[in-house]
Amino acid sequence: MKTLRLAEARTATHTLTDDQAGRLALLGKKLAGERRWWGSNGAHSGDSRSVFRLTKLFGGSWRIEVGNVVGVVGLPDLTIVVEPKIGMQHFMHLLARSNGMPRVDSSMTSLEAASALQRLVIEWFVGELDTLFRRGLVKDYVHSSERLPHVRGHVNLVTTSRQWLQGRVLVDCEFDDFTEATPFNQYLAAAVSQSIRSPAVDDRLRMRLAYFARELPPVSREARDDVDLDRLPARYRHYQPALKYAIDILAGVGRSLESGDHASGTFLFNSAAVAEDAIREVLAEALAPMRVVKTGGRHLLPAFVSVNPDLEIGPPPFTGDVKYKIGDRSWNRQDLAQAVLFAAAYKSPHAVIADFAQMEVLHPSLKVGDIHVSRLRWAIGDGTDPEDSERRFAESARTHIEGAAPRFFATA
Repeated sequence: MKTLRLAEARTATHTLTDDQAGRLALLGKKLAGERRWWGSNGAHSGDSRSVFRLTKLFGGSWRIEVGNVVGVVGLPDLTIVVEPKIGMQHFMHLLARSNGMPRVDSSMTSLEAASALQRLVIEWFVGELDTLFRRGLVKDYVHSSERLPHVRGHVNLVTTSRQWLQGRVLVDCEFDDFTEATPFNQYLAAAVSQSIRSPAVDDRLRMRLAYFARELPPVSREARDDVDLDRLPARYRHYQPALKYAIDILAGVGRSLESGDHASGTFLFNSAAVAEDAIREVLAEALAPMRVVKTGGRHLLPAFVSVNPDLEIGPPPFTGDVKYKIGDRSWNRQDLAQAVLFAAAYKSPHAVIADFAQMEVLHPSLKVGDIHVSRLRWAIGDGTDPEDSERRFAESARTHIEGAAPRFFATA
């Protein structure tokens, strides 16, 4: 299968078949999802909101405009990988620090196994369980051994005689039971049980898993025996997609953004939302005991103009904005104007702009009237280590905010 690599927030020209282009356009609208998933950092605005925009050129070429998304899209004979503009290492580090929820689709592709993105495997597993349950679980004859107060099936005379000699009127029976507690159903139940305990799942996904846990048979000790997908009995062939994901879940296997031989579905992350969530988490740790939260927004009257900064740092309060863009050494006037507007609306004496840059900022702080603005840089680029970038980002934030509110930190 051919792999096409695209960069997020870029426009590129590539050769696609009409079928591939049509499917990509439909997926672009479907994966854009609800407006709340994109928030204020949408890939595209308006009713035509879409993850991808395609324009047909000539000779089978298409111009593909990509929004602020990262992930993999499966098309017929083609896998499209959308890579993050800040670099894969930094994006994966931010993703691990965030609660970013992907948009997923059943369009299939194959990716390389990795320790990351295990939540995606669970999402696909749940989707396959939905399909499986609509068709119904397979019942089968399962050989069982049980000690009962009555005779059922074959009686083990030796052990039963010992029970009676000891005064226990019980019968050791062996029988075939027609039940849903088959090895394959128990294997799925084991994967569900492990998924529920995973810290990667949110409450919504955990509720769906809890439903399957109630409907599947209890897990036995033998439930983790290896499953040979190539030798499934004919009546279990429709179990294969769910079992593929169950095998990976029980092995603790996730996915990377590289082509491989592990079954995968289509998925996309709203990369701007991932960055905002992760930056908020990093700042909350760095500035403790100050709280760092997402603001509820305010309205400027009488025009009813809304202002929605990404960060409220308090209790002073200070405002902040996360810019998922690669800045340069100088200030961006539009970003600066927006930060000052947010600070003025919240009567904040201090505003913060967090962005990504490869070079040191010439002047990381400045004053606009009575408002002090600080620019916090997350260092990216060749050779930069994400953990080191986080540490330096956190130290810079602490220095700037402590300088703006020394009495608060002194009494904390």
